[in-house]
Amino acid sequence: MSNSNEVTGQPTGWVQQLGSDLRSQGYASILNQPFDDQDADKIIGQLLPEFKYLLYIHADERRKYFIADYAGRNTVIKLLEQMENTKKSARLNVQESDRVGYNRYSDEIQRLNDLKKMLIQERFG
Repeated sequence: MSNSNEVTGQPTGWVQQLGSDLRSQGYASILNQPFDDQDADKIIGQLLPEFKYLLYIHADERRKYFIADYAGRNTVIKLLEQMENTKKSARLNVQESDRVGYNRYSDEIQRLNDLKKMLIQERFG
């Protein structure tokens, strides 16, 4: 008997923990680099019978989030703001002659800002 979930290949307890986090916090974080949009679709398919609405966002390569309600949305917005502030600090430390590095941070800051705007406009349910 396998301890893995047939749909995702993830340990069964992992999916149960994800559901528990969504129920208690309104969001769940995935801190797993190889996790991708196809994995997210499979998880959403498994959890939708329990949650009437789920949103998945890819904040960066190491941080992805499932959001089930407004409380979770507000928490993820704060997490995105922290990430944005870190990028802004890093951008300040980039040498002025390094336009490529500066622009890369600026693009990432804009992407995080766009994600926040999208979340603010999202209607759960």
